[in-house]
Amino acid sequence: MEDPISITFHSFNRLAGETLKADVRPEADSDRDRVEAFLMRTGRPVPKVVVLGHNLALRCRQVDELGGAATGVDGGENVIELAKRRYPGGQFQRGDLRDLPVDTNAFDGVWSGTVMAHIPRAEVAKAMVSVHAVLRPGGLLYVRLPLGDEEGFEETELGPIYKVRWDPDQFTAAIGALDFQLLESKPFGEGELGMIFRREY
Repeated sequence: MEDPISITFHSFNRLAGETLKADVRPEADSDRDRVEAFLMRTGRPVPKVVVLGHNLALRCRQVDELGGAATGVDGGENVIELAKRRYPGGQFQRGDLRDLPVDTNAFDGVWSGTVMAHIPRAEVAKAMVSVHAVLRPGGLLYVRLPLGDEEGFEETELGPIYKVRWDPDQFTAAIGALDFQLLESKPFGEGELGMIFRREY
């Protein structure tokens, strides 16, 4: 049987395929202030950022418009095609977050959005090795973390999606083993945190 991460992202790829048939208009602008604050915190004049997960085209466009240089990555063919149509000027590559198809030690930030909400707790440290590798020492990771203790598959019209909620201290400890240090943790709506981590070494 395929692993929960692959199963989930196959479901998201099917959703993107349906969206391609119906509506490829760009997403409504949202959370630009969070993206801008993240870019400023890198301290780089033109921050290079890998963007993962939900709203791929929107986040890449925001990074670019705010003075950064974004590379969007997703494993789904339909997800990448949808992102290209929604943001024709963007840079997008197909690849697994566990083996990112970009240079190592080369990026100032990784914007992971809600990706952590779909990685089993037991696998999160292993899954984050590639994220750690693409960041330069001192590079930043943004995570939107859902809070709680639930974990498991949820059935949707387009297939099963693995969902995970976290205790923030537990998550911080899990990726702390990879030399990620928590810099900031702020509420994001109800039941979520926006967290910024720094790769120390």
